[in-house]
Order: sequence, then C-alpha cells, then structure tokens
Amino acid sequence: MNMSIFPAFLILLLSIIIAYFLIRGVIYYCHKYSIFDYPGRHKRHRKPTPFLGGVAIFIAVWIMVIGINLSMPSALIEVGRYLPVIFLGSIIIFLIGLIDDLYPISAWVKLLVEVAVGLILFLGGITVESLSIPGIGVISMNGFGMIISILWVTFLTNAINLIDGLDGLASGVSIIALITMVVIGINFGVNSVIVLSLIISGALFSFWMYNRYPAKIFLGDNGALLIGYFFAVISLVVPIKSFTMVALFLPLMVLGVPLTEAATSFLRRFLTGKNVMRADRRHLFHYLRYAGLSQSQIIMLFYLFGGIFGGFSILMLFLNRFLLLTLLFLFMVVIFIIYFIFIFRIRRV
Repeated sequence: MNMSIFPAFLILLLSIIIAYFLIRGVIYYCHKYSIFDYPGRHKRHRKPTPFLGGVAIFIAVWIMVIGINLSMPSALIEVGRYLPVIFLGSIIIFLIGLIDDLYPISAWVKLLVEVAVGLILFLGGITVESLSIPGIGVISMNGFGMIISILWVTFLTNAINLIDGLDGLASGVSIIALITMVVIGINFGVNSVIVLSLIISGALFSFWMYNRYPAKIFLGDNGALLIGYFFAVISLVVPIKSFTMVALFLPLMVLGVPLTEAATSFLRRFLTGKNVMRADRRHLFHYLRYAGLSQSQIIMLFYLFGGIFGGFSILMLFLNRFLLLTLLFLFMVVIFIIYFIFIFRIRRV
C-alpha cells in the first residue's frame, strides 16, 4: 500500500531542511580550511570551489533513512533488513570518491572497488533472482544474478559522474530522475522506492540551490558516485525478487541522460583508440558548448531530455510498450547522429 501524501511531503521537507544546513556547513568548512577544487586540466570552472557536496548528501540521506526506519519501519519494509548492507556499500563508494577527490587514484582502482560493492550487495541479498518476461514466463537468474548485480551497480554508480561537468547539471537531472522513480514506486506499490527517492531528491534539491551557476559547491566524485550508487540500489529494490522485466528496465529509461552520455563517451573513446577510463573535455555537453550554446541553454536542454526520458518511463506503465520503445529507439538514434555530427564538424573547424 502506498503511503499518504502528508508523510511523503514531510519526508521531502525534512530532507530539504537537513541537507540545507549541512551544505551551508560544508561550504563554510571548505572555505575555512581551503578545501577547493582548483581550475585546470579538463575543468571548466574559473575559481576555486568547494567539492565536498557528497559529505552533506551522505549525512542528510542517512539521518533521514535511520530516522524513518526507527519511527516508521513500515515505510522501508522492503529494504529494512538490507539497510546495513546498503549503508556499508554507500560508505565504501563515498570514501573511494572522497579519496579520489583529495588524492587522485587510478580509474581501475575505483572500478575494482565498485565491483566489490556490487558483490557486497549481492551477498547481502540485494539482487535480481528471477525475471518475469511476458510471453516467456519466469526465468531464474541462477548464477547470473551475481554478474547482473555487479554490472548494474558498477554501471549506474558511474552514470551520474559522467554528466557532472556543468553547474547544476548532474544534480538537476538526478532530481528529475528521482521524481520519476517516485511515480514508478507509487505504481508498483513499493514504499521503499518512494521514500528513498523522496529523501535523496530532497537532499539534492538543497544541494542544487548552491550548485546552480555560478556554483558555490560541487558534488565531487564523492557525491556523484554516491548518487549513482543510490540509483543502483533503488532500481534493484523496484524489481526485488519477482518483478517483471519492465520494472528492471524502467530505471535505465529514467537515467537516460547520463546513460546516453556514458554510451557516447565510451563509443567515442573506443573508436578513436583512446583510454575509455580517462576523463576529457569531449562529453556531449562540451560539444554543445563548442557549438555555441550557452551554459544555461545546455542545462535546460539536458533537463528537457531528462523530462523526456522520465515521461517515457511513466508512459511505459500505461500505454503500448512496443510503440513507446520504438519511439524511444528513434529518439536515441537521433541523439547519437547529432552527437557524432557535432564531433565531425568541430574537428573540421
């Protein structure tokens, strides 16, 4: 049974308030001790900026989760017994991101840690054990459950990090995706999805207020990886144990913007013989900037894309899925074509 409007609104409001004060505290702390992300290399900002946004988000989210689990355990009934495992995974992801922010480490080391976290979640019981596919029936994952869980966590954990290149971009797109996850949670009657999405979106909204251009604080790897991890956990909660293939596919549509960025970046680097793990200034939003769009225009365009993917996800719940998937496929093809046209034209110039 879905929760009523008042508790949901209260959860969102409290999350916003707690995160607001924590973010202000983190900004003050960073300025006091000169903990900044400095301009240079592939970075676009022009002045030193605090980058510990993940600290405030991590603390705010877990204050809310623990408080709700103690006061309203039924609100998190689907994940209550998994919370220690989820917390362990989140603190590992957060710390590896923080270490990378302070003392840059190899991308392969981060990848190994993310694989380990996926394994931890699997061993803790957070996995897809079976899928119900229309026309085929229920398929047991058997040994593939572990592989799917690890790949899922690794892929989604990095998704948000790939679009964290402009002020307000990653946080804004994530909020749109989380709102969509709330609707999906309501449709499937999974309170944990609703509650977790509301908590994280509330914390991110307060962060977004300070992350808009010109940003007063950045997510950093510590925040971007953490948000991606939370998306992975929430999306695994949706199809927990026995939900349909559609339930597993929906989170991918919700995260269409960062996953499109991930796909285009991988293909571009692979086809040009470059290291697919190395950051650069050739992301989709960079090409849009080179093409003459202003930062605010690029941000609004990505928000629009996020809304489109979210809209497709919601419509999948009610309308003809084959038709919607066909339209989505055509939409993705257009995006890829435009992207590679940008690359070709800019390189010619």
